[in-house]
Amino acid sequence: MTIYEKADELIYKSGLLSLLNKYGDTFIVGSYRTKMMTWNDLDFYIDNRNFILPKYYNLVGNVLNKMKPSHFDGLFNIEKNLLFFGFETNIYGERWNIDIWLKSREEIEESLLSEDKLMRLVEEKPEYKKVILEIKQELTRLKLYGFDKKQSHYHSNEIYDAVLYNNVLSIEQFFSFYTSEKN
Repeated sequence: MTIYEKADELIYKSGLLSLLNKYGDTFIVGSYRTKMMTWNDLDFYIDNRNFILPKYYNLVGNVLNKMKPSHFDGLFNIEKNLLFFGFETNIYGERWNIDIWLKSREEIEESLLSEDKLMRLVEEKPEYKKVILEIKQELTRLKLYGFDKKQSHYHSNEIYDAVLYNNVLSIEQFFSFYTSEKN
């Protein structure tokens, strides 16, 4: 079973997406959507229109009850309109990281447009997808991406930016690029 088939089971068979949709329009984003997954990680955005704090607590409680997390992290700041929770679960016998953000429709649409652009660029130059996946896998092996990562680590957008906009085509070039960026 591929990582995407496993993700589909978690998203659909477990009822997670159906549950999230009860609280607002829900969008699957990130590496799953762009078809560049290298580790068990899912990201969701929920439209926070008309969202009130008791609804947030209800959402968190229902998701945690359904997904039986082994680790949970959440934060909210009403003034900054920042609502997030993430957790790890071993549902279906594998470790998964799941992040759920409540965002405005405008923020969601901006993110989807950005991911659409990323997918178009990778479609135009398929060799970039191979490089991106190789860099993600090597960073995971080095504990600089994915589960159990070190305090100082990398995010997907840094990998995409390096490859797509700075012609970084190897892990060595990636490290060189970010070393020079920090100096």
